[in-house]
Amino acid sequence: MSVELALGDVLLVDLRFWGKERGLEGARYPLVCHGLDAAAAVRWLWKRYLSARVRAGLAEAVGLTEEQTCRVLEFWAAAHDVGKLTPGFQEQVGVPEGYLPDSTGRRCRHEEASHIWLPSALTAVEHTTNSRNARLIAQMLGGHHGVFRRRDSADFRPGMFVHLGLGDSSWDLQRHAHLQAWRALLEPPTLPRRLSRHAAAVATGVVILADWLVSQIDYVRSRLPSLPEQGDLPSLSEFLSGSREATESVVRQAGLSRLRLRDGTFEEEFGFDEPNELQSSIAAELPGLLGNPGLLMIAAPTGFGKTEAALHAARLLSDAAGTSGMFFALPTMATSDEMFNRIARYVVRRAETGVAQSLLHGMAWLKPLRETLEQIHAEEGLSSDDETQVHGLEWLQGLKRAMLAPVGVGTIDQALLAVLPVRHNALRLFSLLGKTVVIDEVHAFSPYMRRLLCTLLGWLGEWNVPVVLLSATLPRNIAAELAAAYRGQNTGTPPDVPVPYPGWTYIERESGIKTRPVDFPRSHRRTLSVQLRPVAVARESGPDRLPVLREVLAPIVVDEGGGCALVLCTTVAEAQQTYRALRDWLGETDVDLRLLHARYPMHRRETLTAELMRAFGKPQRGDGGASHVGNRPAKAVVVATQVVEQSLDLDFDLVVSDLAPIELLLQRAGRLQRHSGWDPHRPAWADVSRGGQRRFIVLTAPDGDLHRLPRSWKFIYPPISLIRAHRLLAERAARGVRIPDDVQELVDRGNPGQFPDLDDPSVSGFTEEEIRRSAESLVETGTADSASIPVPKALTNLTDLSKGSLEEEQVTTRFNADSHRALPLFRTHDGALRLGGAHGESLPVPREGKLSKDELKSIMKHTVPVPGSVVRGKDERHQLPEPWREITVLRDLVVLPHHIDEDGTVHPASVGGRKLLLDDVLGLLAVE
Repeated sequence: MSVELALGDVLLVDLRFWGKERGLEGARYPLVCHGLDAAAAVRWLWKRYLSARVRAGLAEAVGLTEEQTCRVLEFWAAAHDVGKLTPGFQEQVGVPEGYLPDSTGRRCRHEEASHIWLPSALTAVEHTTNSRNARLIAQMLGGHHGVFRRRDSADFRPGMFVHLGLGDSSWDLQRHAHLQAWRALLEPPTLPRRLSRHAAAVATGVVILADWLVSQIDYVRSRLPSLPEQGDLPSLSEFLSGSREATESVVRQAGLSRLRLRDGTFEEEFGFDEPNELQSSIAAELPGLLGNPGLLMIAAPTGFGKTEAALHAARLLSDAAGTSGMFFALPTMATSDEMFNRIARYVVRRAETGVAQSLLHGMAWLKPLRETLEQIHAEEGLSSDDETQVHGLEWLQGLKRAMLAPVGVGTIDQALLAVLPVRHNALRLFSLLGKTVVIDEVHAFSPYMRRLLCTLLGWLGEWNVPVVLLSATLPRNIAAELAAAYRGQNTGTPPDVPVPYPGWTYIERESGIKTRPVDFPRSHRRTLSVQLRPVAVARESGPDRLPVLREVLAPIVVDEGGGCALVLCTTVAEAQQTYRALRDWLGETDVDLRLLHARYPMHRRETLTAELMRAFGKPQRGDGGASHVGNRPAKAVVVATQVVEQSLDLDFDLVVSDLAPIELLLQRAGRLQRHSGWDPHRPAWADVSRGGQRRFIVLTAPDGDLHRLPRSWKFIYPPISLIRAHRLLAERAARGVRIPDDVQELVDRGNPGQFPDLDDPSVSGFTEEEIRRSAESLVETGTADSASIPVPKALTNLTDLSKGSLEEEQVTTRFNADSHRALPLFRTHDGALRLGGAHGESLPVPREGKLSKDELKSIMKHTVPVPGSVVRGKDERHQLPEPWREITVLRDLVVLPHHIDEDGTVHPASVGGRKLLLDDVLGLLAVE
């Protein structure tokens, strides 16, 4: 090397901000060593974490062997921080002797300096004229803090460096010395002749992860004694060898490994005596179709074992595709929490070795994941030592790192963030591309979310990532749109995709579409007796359900036949109103009346949901094989909102629902006599074997006049979707709805696609509403197109992935989402602040401006999710007082201050002219 490496002065970080509280006072960590650490981490990630699919994809993208590609990535990772060799960065701790400080007054961020300097340096060091790839690699490494920037071509000319804050020639020589040292030690091949932009984005994810791993304080401290005294190649080579040994444990301790599930039959995987028709079909036929990775769509009624079918299929797909992890996406936090327990048990039981598992949603940090996993290990009779216990729980906390876990369960929002232009989305893409992705309830997505999903499927398809989509009600036009997105085709006019119901469709990116209908067992076929019942509607109070409910619930209440009913309301306010009306009517009867909606404090909602699952969930087999009825009430009415229609395995003898889009009504009908294990215990009026009926009551407009639909229903759902649903059900009033025979036709006719057919008789008299629905759908998809990143083939510049320095909280995965987390806070007459009520626990007081994690959890479990309209008009009175408001996690809470008089009277909170009261039974409600 022509210039000696300035080991003592060239720093990894500004240690003034680290040293005092972390025990690194006066430490100097040479940049050349940090680069070698990052390179060593890349090698272990390549060997132990990256999937075979991602390794092959990167190697193909650069036209090298996998070993050569690994060495190229090592070199790139080593060079990512070369921009720290600038006067502006080094001035933080003092410019080394012999180097001039910056005279321009222009401080350039170190990642931007890497981006500016590397193009000319790479072409000079490697004696190549491949400037296009050099510029792309430089932009890639300049994005290692999660944001890609565009620079004008003039910025890359060496003569401009000093004016851009990169320093004079002495700094430039030092940067070249580092680059030459890394190249000599790592021996990468010359600059690849080709490199796609989307592959560069994925490579950025690898670099970011390696950088994070070796920037941990404990790791840096552990390597300080091994720093070389000289900057010669033999000394640095010895240091590199030590880094390769040290980073192996760093990667393992972070929980970064590959998921390997044991082979086995379906029965061995799940302990079933005999899989059902859907499960048997996938187990028997899917393996023979697995040439290239593809998209598997499973459409079947609720309660038909789709989750187990998806897990079995995901294992088969993973083995064939060479993926090394799994991400299971669901529509809500509540369904994600429920699914995490199921997936965790499956993985603990079937994984060859212990792997890290993560839960991903905004409130996941409140969940006791370690305790849950340890309990599952114990219940499965497995050891909890280092070989089988889940690693990395601590490091994988936080949504940006949690996606890196080999097994993840979370909301679909966490996956969709990968295709929004947020900081570190390249890391999210990288983490997803190594997994098999399972997405549940795809029918529930709005046009906006579905368009984001199409972009995600475009990336997954380009990288040959296997995907499983699950739905109980999947319209053909939506199936075609999603399939086209995965195959890289035009989603505007996609080719038709057959959707057998029940059954499955397997779609490879380059080849054909294979469909497999499934015979529906006679024992599971059913006919729903559907009744459309008009309700009166008052302008102020909304629909009056009580007269109809008194009639349809009479077999349970008046005739004392017993039974369990579910009443589904469109809004929380209407569910609360209906519950109170039923409570007054039922009076002193022995009917078990319950309420569930989204506007309870977190801990209360979890308790209520668990109680519902115990009482109305899948029957447990007792001695002799009989269904256990101990927890199921003899007489019960549950009033709920949409929270029970997705992924909650509940069974009722009667279901009453407000009018809703047809696919949602069919979902709700899936809670009607769902489990045959309860059939012997049903009342005579609901027992089909004794002449009873499966009654599905749908409440509709007064006198059936669809022009008079309740305003609240039209606010939640497109009016034309309600009109279609009413007319489709009216057609079947005489003979009922046959499951599964009628389902696909109903969902197809209820979801005609983006462009209206104004001659469709189901919209006769309501063409304006149909045109409005189509226009709103176009607005949503257009907004999604503007908000999302391009699909791989349309990616013209890495800056298309960033579009600014947006953080995740600055974008939305749901159209017109405006939600807040409210904290009802009770101030007693003596000034004490309490949670939950007058006699609730005290609000924890910060010590030195901090609260422990348990204290933060104790606060957050009392929060209530609310739409923005509920707290419109909030001001500084609805913020936590000092010092609580300075704590990041609590900063955005909307406080609802309840005041308590000395006699115990509770006064509701006031927000924007509205009064809100937290009621123990009803949850958060508006009061007069």
